[in-house]
Amino acid sequence: MSKIYRRTTLLTGVNATKKDKNRKRNVIMNFRVSPEEKQLIDERIALSGLMRSEYFINSCLEQKIQVTGNIRTFDAIKKRMEMIDKHLCNISMSEELDFEILESLRTVLELLDHLYGSNE
Repeated sequence: MSKIYRRTTLLTGVNATKKDKNRKRNVIMNFRVSPEEKQLIDERIALSGLMRSEYFINSCLEQKIQVTGNIRTFDAIKKRMEMIDKHLCNISMSEELDFEILESLRTVLELLDHLYGSNE
């Protein structure tokens, strides 16, 4: 059985150092893969020449999204569109647009495009 590595900043009762508080990227994301998937991912990272974190960020944010429409997808899109609509109704000038709202709208439009749109 292997031991799980846990950073001291993740342990209960241990405060983050000043350096950790000032880091731009201080959130950790994890996911599980099979050994075969890990090997393929490691090979792609090595071939890309990018740092591991940059590879994952680029992969997640810059790749095309393939969506299978289901009730969860449509519920999530509906909730996000309601939030965007509420924000747009509450602003009076385009300078007040929130970047996160615009990014949400772009993502929703990409999802809808793949669900209903181009059959390229």
